[in-house]
Amino acid sequence: MDLSFKNMSALVLVASLVSACGDSKNAAVPPHKPIVVTVATTSEQQVSDVLELDGVVAPSATVNLVARVAGYLQGASFKDGDQVRKGQVLFQIEPEPYREQVRLNEARLDQTRAEAGRQESLLRDKATSQSSVENARSQMKQAEVNLRLAQINLDYSQVRASFDGVVGRRLVDVGNYVGATPGGTVLGTIQQVSPAYVGFAISERDLIRLRARLPPGSHPGKSLAGRLKVQAALQGEAKPSATGVLDFIDNSLGSGTGTMQLRARFPNTDLHLIPGMYARISIEAGAPRIALLLPNAVMQSDQQGSYIYVVDGESKARRRNIKLGQHFGKQSEVVEGLKPGEKVVIDGVGNVAEGQLVQVRAGADRARS
Repeated sequence: MDLSFKNMSALVLVASLVSACGDSKNAAVPPHKPIVVTVATTSEQQVSDVLELDGVVAPSATVNLVARVAGYLQGASFKDGDQVRKGQVLFQIEPEPYREQVRLNEARLDQTRAEAGRQESLLRDKATSQSSVENARSQMKQAEVNLRLAQINLDYSQVRASFDGVVGRRLVDVGNYVGATPGGTVLGTIQQVSPAYVGFAISERDLIRLRARLPPGSHPGKSLAGRLKVQAALQGEAKPSATGVLDFIDNSLGSGTGTMQLRARFPNTDLHLIPGMYARISIEAGAPRIALLLPNAVMQSDQQGSYIYVVDGESKARRRNIKLGQHFGKQSEVVEGLKPGEKVVIDGVGNVAEGQLVQVRAGADRARS
């Protein structure tokens, strides 16, 4: 009996301890509070379908400045990186030897002209033969050609800009002997950057989107080039900073990449676009239309796809799976899963879950781009 009483007392003590622990745990649980969030009431906006593509700025023309005659480089009348005008003298090769060649050939031409005239006079007097006259005329024509060649070489002693553009750094310093190698010596380069080109590639799917704007049977290369507006934004620019026109569409898709090469032409009068720069190209692919947009920052994704949270009539967060369409900068079009007028959680998204009670921050129902 004593043993049984002791066992029962121990059981009562254990039960009391367990009950006390349970009461202590329940007392530590705070009452359930709603999560404070900010919402935006969705609405439709007018948008235009835009293709966004990666491109690279390129000059519209690039020319090597070559020494086409041999001699010592006497001068370079520009600073590296200068803007230059068409016909401007950039390099001067010693002209004296070529100037003397011009004078020598001028003298020879005068001599052959005089001899040709004398032979023709003698022929009229029947004092010479027809062959002598023809030989004199031939000598005169050869002298004329030699004079022209000498004048060309003299002109080549001045290396001029082929067009308005920007010249690069000098590749040869003044005082060096140039032009002795076959093909001449490259002294520098000049690029025409006004206008400038931006080259980019387009996928087959996006090409089909562009073709949808054309009459049936039209080839995009003939129908779009020269009239389709193109905009470009450089790195760090939130909005396009240059507007041009589609200039070239290739005639086939690359078999390895499945893309087609395109090129846009920009006036670039302010030299804003520099060759080699990355550019984000935007092309309107359709007429303006109405779309439901949401900020990209509020969208989440998992194995089921993209989703958001909306606040229902009971102030609870509800997961909503959505399907996205066209992207517009920091916003994306929602084509399925959402209707205008619904309240979407835009701040506090990371703290909510399905069925979570939420409290909308007072006066914070807003849209965000």
